[in-house]
Amino acid sequence: MSYIPKYILKRLVPANAFFTVDKNGDGKADAIGFYIVNVISPLSLPADIPKDPQELAKLAGVSDLNSLITVTLDGVDLKFDFNKLELRYEDKSVKMGNLADAAGITIPVGAKVVVIYEYPETEYPPGIKMVGEHELTVKYNVAGQSGELSVKREVTSDRVCLKYPPDVNTFK
Repeated sequence: MSYIPKYILKRLVPANAFFTVDKNGDGKADAIGFYIVNVISPLSLPADIPKDPQELAKLAGVSDLNSLITVTLDGVDLKFDFNKLELRYEDKSVKMGNLADAAGITIPVGAKVVVIYEYPETEYPPGIKMVGEHELTVKYNVAGQSGELSVKREVTSDRVCLKYPPDVNTFK
């Protein structure tokens, strides 16, 4: 299992990185998110990313892409679904339906990648509130490489129910 030192993790996922988003514009948070700062080296994505999620699953050696990742929020396992995941970089939005749009992108050192997961407040387990400290743990196992990323960060009241898409460059 790979390990990320805490001093890098603190720079990778800053203290102000967690937020919730109102994606559908009804005034209620329907997604959770955070941003990651590339602090290690430029990250180049392959130019030949498959357009079809099933082809990607085949390359990963699984029948279901959702089996590659386990997500836990405040100790509660989320039923992870790649179709609810969105990655944003600059003006690009990448979801399962448009994976090929990420082909050939290079994310430079210092750039922010925003991760948004559709998770309505109504689905939160009892006792979990939007404002406050949260622990997010992501475990992955891809092509024989496994790892775990676990961070505790606070969602402050100014990071709740942000307009979509959130502008993380304005976070202080």
